[in-house]
Amino acid sequence: MASVFTSVRNALTPVSLQALFLGLLALGLSMPPSGAEAQARDPSARTAAAVQQQEREPLDPGLYGEILTAKGRIVISLDFERVPMTVANFVGLAEGTIRNQAFPPGTPYYHGSAFNRVAPGHVIQAGNAASEVAETPGYSIPNEIHPDLGNGRPGMVGMVNSGPHTGKSQFYITLGDRSYLDGHYAVFGEVVEGMDVVRTMERGDVIESLKIIRVGAEALAFRPDTEAFRQMRREVWSRVRAAEEAQRQEDLAYLDQSWPHAVVAENGVRHVVLRPGDGQPMEEGDTVMVRYTGRTVRGLSFASTEETGHPCYFWPGQSAGGAFPFVVGDRLLNPGLDRSLDEMSRGEKRLVIVPANLGYDPVGFYGMERPGEPRFVIRPGSILIYEVEVLGGGRGPRWECERGLGDVVG
Repeated sequence: MASVFTSVRNALTPVSLQALFLGLLALGLSMPPSGAEAQARDPSARTAAAVQQQEREPLDPGLYGEILTAKGRIVISLDFERVPMTVANFVGLAEGTIRNQAFPPGTPYYHGSAFNRVAPGHVIQAGNAASEVAETPGYSIPNEIHPDLGNGRPGMVGMVNSGPHTGKSQFYITLGDRSYLDGHYAVFGEVVEGMDVVRTMERGDVIESLKIIRVGAEALAFRPDTEAFRQMRREVWSRVRAAEEAQRQEDLAYLDQSWPHAVVAENGVRHVVLRPGDGQPMEEGDTVMVRYTGRTVRGLSFASTEETGHPCYFWPGQSAGGAFPFVVGDRLLNPGLDRSLDEMSRGEKRLVIVPANLGYDPVGFYGMERPGEPRFVIRPGSILIYEVEVLGGGRGPRWECERGLGDVVG
């Protein structure tokens, strides 16, 4: 053995040692980098490694949606027990088990979908299909509202809609307290991992994949197909329509009892003259000053604001609404009140009851957010009860509350 080492030592001249060193160096450079080295060199490798590490962390029993993006992983807990139809829609589309117009059966619906809206402090939205055929599944679902699921904190996940019962495939994730949306957007989940990733999303960022994860026997059994989903949807529609009809009958009974002698127009608007005008008719194009106070059947009080006439809170100590200019024949506020004003005379004061379909339906009215104040919202489906007067001229006290439709989730 000693002779072997002696032979090697004698053979390694200074030149050969240098060649050996250079060869070993070249070999080292040609070898693939270690995991740590790859993460240091390539940010995407760091993201992939982070995702793999997160995947190894056990989840509690339940049903989850795992969203992978270039910026990281988002995990959503899906409340399939309290809002099963809404979750079935989401899961069935995600796994391609519900027939839709955008993709053939078996195609994951949300792969490639982009975040099409990012409203700082409000929500991020995604869920349109990245399809050359259609952006939506070709059907709508009713609002499946559970009283214990709300939008009161960041990370809540709900269905985007453009009015009651118009949800399709788009979903949103809240970025703050959006509790004023409660009751009109179906919340069906909550972010349990990756809220830091949610906050980095920008418009155009893409969902690379959306995988459904099942943990536990109940979640493993929740596997909606087209027929099961359609049956769930029929059941929710039945409950929703029955509840809405019962509410409508209750509201009509309240109006009949409270104002039995009100004049009812063909469009359903009711009015009672509280103070006659001076008899001078107004003509189309005339500009008059108007102000109002009002409330909804559910008890929300409001008053007109100066300049725009839009509603806002009727604050304690406020004696009247702000006066604003109204052009006869224009459409400024809502169809029911605008048309009633067209029929009034100067100096007249009326109680005007506007049904929801001629008020702020289908999306409701959302005032601008102001620091330290609850947001003013008139919800869809609200019957509006006004005391409105056409003034002879001049302006009343100034009350401001501008409209902010940009924050509607839809």
